Parts: sequence; structure tokens; C-alpha cells
Amino acid sequence: MKILKSWLQKHIVETLPSDEQIEQALILKSSEVEGIEKIKLTFDNKVIDDTVFDIKVLPDRAHYMLSHRGVAYDLCAVLNLNLKQDEEILPIKGEHIKVNIETELCSRYTATSITNIANSSSPEWLKNALEAVGARSISGIVDATNYAMFDTGQPLHAFDADKVSGSLTVRMAKEGEEIQLLPERIFIEGKWEEKERFLKLNSSDMVIADKKGPLAIAGVKGGLRAIVDENTKNIILESACFNPVSIRRTSTKYNIRNDSSKRFENEITPYLTDWGVSCFIKIIKEISPKLEIGFITDVSNKLPEPFIVSLTHKKIESILNFTISEKRVLSILEKLDCVIGVSDGLYSVTPPFERLDLRIAEDIIDEIGRIEGLDKIKSIIPNAKNKHEFSKEFLIAEKVKDFFLSKEFSEIQTRSFADKGDIEVSYPMASDKGFLRVNLYNGVIESMNLSISQAPLLGLDKIMIFEIGKTFPKSGEQLDLCFSINYTKKIKNKDQIIKDELEGLIKELESDFGVKLFSNINQNFAYISNLDKLDVKLNFKSIKIEKGSDSVFKPFSNEPFMVRDIALFVDGSVGAENVQEVIKSSINSITKDLLVKGPDLFDQFEKEGKKSLAFRMIFQANDRTLTDLEVNSFMEKVYFSVKEKGWQVR
Repeated sequence: MKILKSWLQKHIVETLPSDEQIEQALILKSSEVEGIEKIKLTFDNKVIDDTVFDIKVLPDRAHYMLSHRGVAYDLCAVLNLNLKQDEEILPIKGEHIKVNIETELCSRYTATSITNIANSSSPEWLKNALEAVGARSISGIVDATNYAMFDTGQPLHAFDADKVSGSLTVRMAKEGEEIQLLPERIFIEGKWEEKERFLKLNSSDMVIADKKGPLAIAGVKGGLRAIVDENTKNIILESACFNPVSIRRTSTKYNIRNDSSKRFENEITPYLTDWGVSCFIKIIKEISPKLEIGFITDVSNKLPEPFIVSLTHKKIESILNFTISEKRVLSILEKLDCVIGVSDGLYSVTPPFERLDLRIAEDIIDEIGRIEGLDKIKSIIPNAKNKHEFSKEFLIAEKVKDFFLSKEFSEIQTRSFADKGDIEVSYPMASDKGFLRVNLYNGVIESMNLSISQAPLLGLDKIMIFEIGKTFPKSGEQLDLCFSINYTKKIKNKDQIIKDELEGLIKELESDFGVKLFSNINQNFAYISNLDKLDVKLNFKSIKIEKGSDSVFKPFSNEPFMVRDIALFVDGSVGAENVQEVIKSSINSITKDLLVKGPDLFDQFEKEGKKSLAFRMIFQANDRTLTDLEVNSFMEKVYFSVKEKGWQVR
């Protein structure tokens, strides 16, 4: 959410401190600041310096901080400033517009009649403010609704009153009922275009309707039939409070995500509707001074009573684990706009209506600690003596892992999503991750193929991997095991090798079980389903951990590697180690650590007093893909060095 500094200033009595101080206050006390942008605004031919804060409001504070007033309120508490108390300008309550609420998912609905509007363009300051926070200027009426939402956090919607037939009803949609939504603005081939959208609704969707049918999807998107356009003279202003779960479900289902639905789905108080209407009226009067404000129809289900939270000063200090004076507690609560009563160390606290997160004593104490500074809390090491019990599934998995690791297998973990399966994911992360996997071997095969391609780099002639994890067939979630052995060279009796490992596993678990064996070229796989259903002896062996190691770990490169071989004839008296050292020295003088493996001797024979030696080298960079030309230049250096020794390159 983007916040304009000059807009914040309108809600605060004192002059705001520097951008850096505001940023620190937000980061340390309430929100994440993802960016700060210095901008220049033009107003009355004057250029004004301003700042836009890009704030990530966390979910627990979204119900009041998704607005300029909400952020200003929080900053006042943190920076010890004073929040301005704006005067509300509200129409007289009446029945000029008849409203019916037929669903409990709407707690309050107000409809205000405003006539004789000149729907002209917005003043320069309003356009600047909206554009600075990421909204585009459309028309005076629409801009006023958007400004009120960004200012107070209350979404508003305006209907063209002359296009509405009869009374307004908040109800659930009829199955198959249709609505044409306001056009979507999408970017196509380098330009913005407006795209029409028709929806067929179902009974789980809440709508605002007149006698002809739906006018809007409540809290999500307005309909085209009562759109406000350049000919609009009279409007009905909607300010309401809808159930957050219902709004999120509908907006997600139809993939309609906007500023309005975002605020409703984070839950706002029904008492906020008046603030939204008041803010709109102030703005629209400036745009169209000759308009006439009619009556406001206010219909609600039972509105929530103010919460009264009781807590003691002793409990505050006990939970926070630091000393704080009663005077300081009262000061913090007053800055948070709470109504407080104190008697013999007992506080009776009534939070402001917009603070839906302050309901119990611990909530109030958490706020006191946040404002005072959580860095003052001293750490306490708990004296916990809990007995940990592990599930049978966990113990079986650990026993199987111990067995394979003792046999020098490598454990892998592949993704739980696949492009095919029995259980489909509602909102997949990618087109090839739309289902839960039904087996492990697809992932094991993919990992094995990748390992084979990297075998020369690692100098491996045998690859052994296993995975133990959950699969999700139609029969239900289960724990499976798949392991595989692959040789880079052809060997005899490869089937027997994996059978021997299976026999070892059966002996280790002291349980017989059904196993699927299958081959794929030179790869052998074994698969065991429902591992957690086996009758396994869960006796664990103690493992001795050796202290000290000469192993050095360093990051590996993700760049492709290149393999080069060199074969040469030398005198029979020349040792392979001497040739190897000459090759390595000549390369290291120019490659700057690009030789990551080798030279390794992989073939040798003697013929007519000469010795034939063949070496393999692997080159790889950490920051780029090496080219043939670059590696060939390394090899030219090698050829030159060995020829200087009188050795013949084959």
C-alpha cells in the first residue's frame, strides 16, 4: 500500500519528522517499509516536494491501517504526536431510498441520495494524490469515492440513481443469475484497453440488487447497468460493511482483486461507514458546489457493542517482564485513543471502534509493549521438562533413512506437485504443478537423470539415491519409499545389486513387504508403498559421532561444465604423477580456478617402450558459461607445455 506523506500530514497536528524517522517508526513498531520514493507534485503551477512510502501492512493490522488515517493514528502513538479529530458531515437519516438486507453477511448498509451533481474532472490536488498512491483519475465522483477509501479505509460505491429501479436489496444471488461488470482496464500490445466481463453467479455470491436484478457484486465489483458516467446528475452513494470471508471467497473465485475487496476481506468495523460518507461529501462539495445532499438510509443488523477489557498493572508487568509506571501505561493507551478507567491498579479499557484486534487483556498488554519497545523485554529460559513422543510414521522414516545413509545412498526431496494426479489443486503455482503427486518415482527418475548428467563433474561411477515422502492417490495420503542405483559404466548383475539392498532393508526392519522393481535403461528402481502401515521393529542403534574433520564445504556452481581429455605418449620411465603435475600447473597459470576437477588419469597402457596416458579435465565457472574458444585456449597451453617436455600428444 502506498502512503503519501502530505496526505498523512492532514491527519496530524504537529509537523511530521523526517522520512527516515517515519520509516524507522513503521519498521520497528508496526509495518514493513518496502520502498521510499521522493516525488514532485505540481499544484497551482508550483512544484512541491513530497514522499511516497510503500508499506506492507501486516494482516493483524490491516483492518485499521489500510488507510492514511490508520497509518497516521499509529504514527501518533509511536512518535507521541496528536491525531486531528475531523468533524463528521453526515446527511439527515431518512427513508428517501428504501434498503432491504436479506442476508446476515451484511452487518450495515447506508445509501445516501445526492442530486444535481456536475460530474466534472477532479481538481489538480486530488488527481495528484490519487496518482501518487497508484490510482488513476477517472471522474469527480469516482475520484471522491477512491479518495475516501484511501483516506478512511472504508470502500464506497456510487450508483447512477436514474438507472436504478425501485428499492435496493442486499441479498444472495440466485443460482445462474447474470451480471455485466464494469469494464476492466487491461494492457494489450502496448496500450490500455477496456474489456467487458459477464459473470454467471451462484447462491454463495452476495449482490446489491434492484427490482431488475443485480447492480453489483457486494464489496467486490460494480455492475455496468448503473455505471456513473459523464451524463450522471444524481447518485446513490453506498457505504456498507460485509462479511470478510464471503468477500474473499467471491473475489478469489472470480479472480477479481482490487482495493475494495482487499479492505473488506481483512474485516472492517461497521462503524466506519459514517467516516467514509463524511469524507466523500467534503470532497464532492469542492468538485460540485451546487449539489444537494438528500437523506441517508441506514439499515443494520445488530451492531457490536463496545468492548471493555479489564486488566491489572501487576499482570502488565508480569507478562512484559519489565517495570513500567502507571502514568506511562495511561499515556500509551490515551495515544491509542482508548477510553480508560483506573481503580486500585485495575484498568478498564475501551478500545476505539476500529481496533478489532484489541479484545482481551493480552491484546492490550501487547500494544503497551509494542509502543514502549519490545527490546526492553528480558529473555526467560523456560524450565520445560516435556516428554517428546514421536509418531510411528516418523520413527519408521528415520529408521529407513539411517539404513540407506549407512549404505552411502543420498537422500533427495522432490516436489509434492505434479502435472497429473488424482487430487487437483485449486490454485496451482504453475501449469505443471496442478495436482498432488501419486507416486515418488517420477521425481526420483528426474533427479537420477540430472545426477547422471553431473556424474563426470563429481567423478562418480555409481549413483545411489532414495526418497521417502507422502503421496496422494485416490485411496488416500500414504508414506512411500523409492530408491534407485545407476552405474555410469555397464556392469553385470545390476538387477541383483538392488535386490541385495532390498534384502538388507527387510533384514534391518525385520519385516517383509511388497516391493515393485522396475528398470529404465541402466537405472534400477525399487518402490515400496504404505511404508507407515508396515509392522516394523523400531529398535535404534546408537551412532558414534567422530569429532573433527578435514572436510571443507563451499558453494557449487549452477553454470554448465565442459569436459576435455588429453592422451599422450611418454617414455616408460616417466610417472603418471609427473605428467599430471605438468598439465595441472600449465592450466592453473591461466584459468584462475576454472579447472574444478582433474587432471584425472582414466586410461594407460605400454607399447614398444612407450607409455600411453589419458587424462580428463573438467572446467566450470561460477559466474558465467564457458565457451569452446575459451576452453580450447586452455588446452593449447597444455599442448605447448607437454610438447616442451618432449611428450607426444596422441
